[in-house]
Amino acid sequence: MRTRLHLPATAQFRGFRAVLILGFALHFTGCARGQSAQSESRAATSANPSEEEIRFVSGKITLAGTLVLPHGAERHPAVVLFHGSGPQERDLLTARWFAAQGIAALAYDKRGVGGSTGGDFRTVPFMDICDDGLAAVQYLKSRHEIDAKRIGVWGLSQGGWLGPLAASRSADIAFVIAVSGPGVSPGEQMIVYYAKELRTSGMAESDIQEAGALRREIYEYLYAGKGYEKAKAHLDRARARPWFVKVKSQQDKLDERLQQPSELNERDHPNIVRFAREMHYDPVPALQALRVPALFLFGDQDWMIPVEKSKEVIRQTLTQSGHPDFTIRTFHNVDHGMNLTTSGAVGDIAPEYLATMRTWLAARHFIAP
Repeated sequence: MRTRLHLPATAQFRGFRAVLILGFALHFTGCARGQSAQSESRAATSANPSEEEIRFVSGKITLAGTLVLPHGAERHPAVVLFHGSGPQERDLLTARWFAAQGIAALAYDKRGVGGSTGGDFRTVPFMDICDDGLAAVQYLKSRHEIDAKRIGVWGLSQGGWLGPLAASRSADIAFVIAVSGPGVSPGEQMIVYYAKELRTSGMAESDIQEAGALRREIYEYLYAGKGYEKAKAHLDRARARPWFVKVKSQQDKLDERLQQPSELNERDHPNIVRFAREMHYDPVPALQALRVPALFLFGDQDWMIPVEKSKEVIRQTLTQSGHPDFTIRTFHNVDHGMNLTTSGAVGDIAPEYLATMRTWLAARHFIAP
């Protein structure tokens, strides 16, 4: 059975102030179903894992999830699954794959989604949602079935930002697996995403660069609240350009009226405040603080993030910080969600991706070879 990728809503503004979903994360919903025959055979030899509905507390909210435990009485290594952007429920298929390898996995509904309380997650900067994952780590530490010294985190897309951030905030995390995690800020990632979308439509490169410069200027204005007149003048001038027809059809609604500085400060525009925090989130400090084994995985057909730039930032940062154990891998003909893009296999989870995670975990003694 083929695994399919589900697209969430991407970043949107209504007059540049609606709910912003940063990261363009794609929830990958079929890890176990897309595995290779070899992986399927290996998983089949493992005893069936058990699943337990659980709840844990993060601040004032209660998160609902499922703990998937491998068979056996020994204390198991474990992993917390960090969400991508969008209204993500618990990712049981990924959790079950980890459990089949011998790692207990905690998958939970994002705050305000499914069985979790907490209101609309979109009103909270994604960096703060990192605390929910850390609360999951603390919950795992309370379980007698879990080896508290071998708890790691896995995250896809936006979760690829959150995994290293969580490890930089907590000494309780033993490893990080970041899948399609950008090495740039959310604002820069959005500009790259929209540029690739325009490039696919056949727009000239010079026009794409001009549109990107306009976006960057508007984003900077929304972030800092300065430069309104200049940004507005450039936006008004761009409306007369031939390429603007395509740009205004994109999901950040670049053609809508630009708020004045006084409007940005109105108390009924909380999304502007959140945008200001998320826009310039820099993943480098979290990477600099990373000390545990870390695996960074990318697909060469990922058009959601700047893959080569992300790899460059991650490699340079970790090398300069003297990180003792990090691995960066890129898979051929694989997209943002680790799905194959080759003819006849489009949508299947890349077997090499699963095999790489398993080999990497085994080499570090988190699972048996």
